[in-house]
Amino acid sequence: MARPASIAASLDKAERLSVGYLVAQAVLGVVLWITWASADVVRSWFELMPARHEVMDAFVFADLLIGVGGSALSAWGIATDRSWTVPVLAFTAGGLVYPTLYLIGWVSFAGTGAVTLAIMVPVSTFTCWITYQTWKRHRAPTR
Repeated sequence: MARPASIAASLDKAERLSVGYLVAQAVLGVVLWITWASADVVRSWFELMPARHEVMDAFVFADLLIGVGGSALSAWGIATDRSWTVPVLAFTAGGLVYPTLYLIGWVSFAGTGAVTLAIMVPVSTFTCWITYQTWKRHRAPTR
């Protein structure tokens, strides 16, 4: 069921924090890709293979669709109490955990990309935590 017109007033503190975090995650995801595209010095800090930019570039579509789009859609779902929110959040969390695990392997074997991994660990962790908390709030009572 959709929430009333005053969405902010109808959200509890945990929901407000979740929505705020997911919106920030979506916005910062876009800012990060714009920064990487326009500032070579900053990009060099995150690069997986400095001589082959296409290695990191290969993540752009998945990042924008799942990381940015999934976070924004999940924030809207929480704010408006949509029935599809938990599956979208779970898909988004999974879409963030997979590259994080990939980066753990990459950093372990290649020795580059530690800064990128350092960004992904909290992003994955917080998104998984929000998914779990939202699922707990929305699951049917077991009586």
